[in-house]
Amino acid sequence: MINPVQLDDCYFVASQIAKEDLAALKVQGVERVINNRPEGESEDQPAGEDVRLAAEALGIEYVSNPIDLAVLSQGHVDLQLAALTDNKKTLAFCRTGTRSSVLWVLLRGENGKEYSRLFSQVAEKGFDLSRCAVAMAPLLKV
Repeated sequence: MINPVQLDDCYFVASQIAKEDLAALKVQGVERVINNRPEGESEDQPAGEDVRLAAEALGIEYVSNPIDLAVLSQGHVDLQLAALTDNKKTLAFCRTGTRSSVLWVLLRGENGKEYSRLFSQVAEKGFDLSRCAVAMAPLLKV
């Protein structure tokens, strides 16, 4: 069972979901899922296409925005932002939830929030972004 972690009113993060998790997520009010995990990271990882089909069958919007921190770009941030143009309850997921949290920090920073406070807020929720700082640095808006 997936236990989403709430970062703001509409943005939740989680580790890898399976298509079987989607019905419970729908009951929890999730209207959109964003897959931030590249295909084939592990053998037990479900195919993104399978998750997409299951989500859409339940009326849940599906967005693919796979993130590799080694090549994190403004394009990834922009795609995540474009998917969040409305106030739908959104679950962003990856292997552990860290990359989805990285994107949230970068998005919130675009709105003038202080990065140190955002890093702390995410850390309090269980996501240590310190190992991601080098990848994030070129994208931080100061």
